[in-house]
Amino acid sequence: MQEAQEAFRTAVYDAQTGVQTFYKELIGHAQNMAMYPDEFTIQETFLDGIPAEMHRALIRDDNLSPEVNTQRTTISAALAVHKNIINL
Repeated sequence: MQEAQEAFRTAVYDAQTGVQTFYKELIGHAQNMAMYPDEFTIQETFLDGIPAEMHRALIRDDNLSPEVNTQRTTISAALAVHKNIINL
């Protein structure tokens, strides 16, 4: 169980696999933890793990915040930003 918590905290975003895979990886680790993290913690870990450029776009341009937005909103916005970055 402690390994799952460490894996959750240290999960790394991979540009090859993208936002959805990173999010699924976090959720997979969370499901193996002794105590499932709250939504804020999941979103905060997700936002801290994505590239700085994407993080800035979500926070600054889309005005997202883990305190206010749902996981679904955050992930949807991150997918859109990722798509825009790829298409540049």
